[in-house]
Formats: sequence, structure tokens, C-alpha cells
Amino acid sequence: MTRKPLKVLFVIHDARRGGVQSVMLRVISALDRRRVEPTVLFPFDGPCAAELRRLGVHVVAAGEQSPFIWRFKRFTMIPRLLKLAGQADIVHLNSTKLALPAIAASMAGVRTIYHLHELPGRIGPILSSAIGRADCAAFCSNTCAGHFAAVAARKRAVLVNAVPMPSVAARPKPGVPKIVMLGSINRAKGQDLLLDAFPLVRSTAELHFYGNVGLSARRYARALKERAIDKGIGDRVFFHSPTDDVPGVLAETTLLVHTSRQESFGMVLVEAMAAGIPVIANDLGGMREVVADGVSGYLLAPGDIALLAEKIDFLLADPELRGRMGMAGRDRVREKFDIATRIEDYHKLYEELASGGA
Repeated sequence: MTRKPLKVLFVIHDARRGGVQSVMLRVISALDRRRVEPTVLFPFDGPCAAELRRLGVHVVAAGEQSPFIWRFKRFTMIPRLLKLAGQADIVHLNSTKLALPAIAASMAGVRTIYHLHELPGRIGPILSSAIGRADCAAFCSNTCAGHFAAVAARKRAVLVNAVPMPSVAARPKPGVPKIVMLGSINRAKGQDLLLDAFPLVRSTAELHFYGNVGLSARRYARALKERAIDKGIGDRVFFHSPTDDVPGVLAETTLLVHTSRQESFGMVLVEAMAAGIPVIANDLGGMREVVADGVSGYLLAPGDIALLAEKIDFLLADPELRGRMGMAGRDRVREKFDIATRIEDYHKLYEELASGGA
């Protein structure tokens, strides 16, 4: 007898480009539709919703992103969430920002997975309640799971972030080397650390930042641009909007640097390694889980500007080393972070919960 696919409602906190959204788009795209039938709920419409529609996924979004009040849509969408949840076998909510919707779904008697991707500085009572009420609390990495270790949960699972494995490595074109940092532009991501190191780099190179600038980070973004001009490197530092074409950017990237001050995982590092690009990152939590220091890239003490510039110079001066590290990175992603194999973790968890295994 053929079993019907499980109906899973995915709830994602934001339809714009971002780390959580990128992770879940890859998961949803990789699902075996014979086993899982996805529906995705966003609080408002945006590029991620459009991409899923192009893939034939049923998407529900509560209108457009409204100025100033868009954050409240995460709460005003709760009635729609509960209505859709009544037609689903599992509700899979993503982000610490969805604690109240997660509580509402759990109180309605729906089987829920509450999937944490961030490391909040304070774990308050609402977030703790959302974790404790869920049928399963899922975490994007061991670092993330450790961050919430003291919070009671019915069931815990680590669903490691993963990417599709490119068939071939990127081959940057000859010319001025491009150092790239991908990620929302804000102080927590640490673009200022890389910008301060760049004038110390002796090799001729360009520095490219790609990322969304939220309302609260606009002053920080302006200060970065002013600092680049003050340091006399304004003609070699470029600020770009979030990109819909990460593979295209990586195809022109010589070296990816990620100087975030805190990360639960480090998805952009995995994306770069999958493309065969060596990486440099801060020696912290989730990034330590991704990068094999001295093999696929370098892990450095956060804030060591001189050492960061030295390692950038070291890699830019040695194409053979970049090639070896790039291939080592691809091997590591193929072994640990390939969505083609990691997606089975999701299938098994859904089937376990649907059968009453929580």
C-alpha cells in the first residue's frame, strides 16, 4: 500500500534574503516529494517566497513587507498559521523570532518542530516556553544545541545545515583578486574587523561586501563606508546589496573571509568551501564546526587584525595553496554538509514525529 506524503507546514520568519531563509530554501528544495508535501508560510511576501513558488511549492504570505510594522506580521499571522496547521501533519517553525507562533501552534495541539538557528544573548521565558512545548527542539549545529542545553525540551535533534554540492569547483578569472564577505551588514557580523585589516594587506586586491542593511544597522553601514574613504581604500572596497546569485559571486571570488563576532554555524563558509574557495574565519563556535584549520582555511583569534592581514596575504600569494585548501574544503562539505545526504535527517524526524515518536 502506497503511503501518502506527510504534509509539513514550514513557517519562516522573513521572506527576504538571509541565513535562516537560505538554509530552509535548500531543505525544502531537496525534500523527496513522495515523502513530504511542503507548504510554506511567511509573514509577508518577498524574494524567498517568489523562489519557492518558481519551484512549485505552495506558499502563503500575508501581503507585502510594510514599513515599520512588518515585524508585527509575525504575530498577526498566528490565526492563519493555526488554520493551515489544522491541515498539516507537522508544523516546522524556524527562528527564535517565532517563539510566540511556536507556542500558539503547540497549545493548539499541533505536532511541532521548533528549529533554532540563532544564538540569542538572553534566553527569556517566552523562548524557553516555546522550546519546552515543542514536540522536538531542533538546532542547526552542535554549537547551537549547546547554547540551549539548559533549556528543558521534550526531544532534541541537531539538523546540520547543508548545501547542494556543485559539480565542479569555481575558477576565478585572472585579474585583481577579490576578497568577499557575504552576510547581513551589522556589527555582530564584524565587517569592521575585515575592513580594518584590509589596509595592512600588501597584495593588490579588492574587498567586496554583500549583505542586507537593516534599519538599526544603517549608521554602522555608513560608518564602514566613511572608514574606507578615511583609510584611503575607498576605490578598492565595494558594498553590494544582498545577492540572489551566490554561486555567481563565488565564481569570481578568490578568498572568502568571515569575521563575524558570533555564529551558530557559518553557512557562507560551507557555500564557499563547496565551491572550492579557501576561507578565513574567526575561531568561534559554529565556524569551528565548519572549517578545518590549516586544511580548508584558517581560524583566527577574533580581532587579531595583523594576523588576519598576514593570512590574507599568505593565501593571495600562493595559488597552489589556495587550490589545495579549496579541494580540501570540497571534500569536507561532501562528507559532512551535502544536502543530498543530510536531507534524510529531516525525512526521518518528520516520520518519527508523525508516527507518535516524540
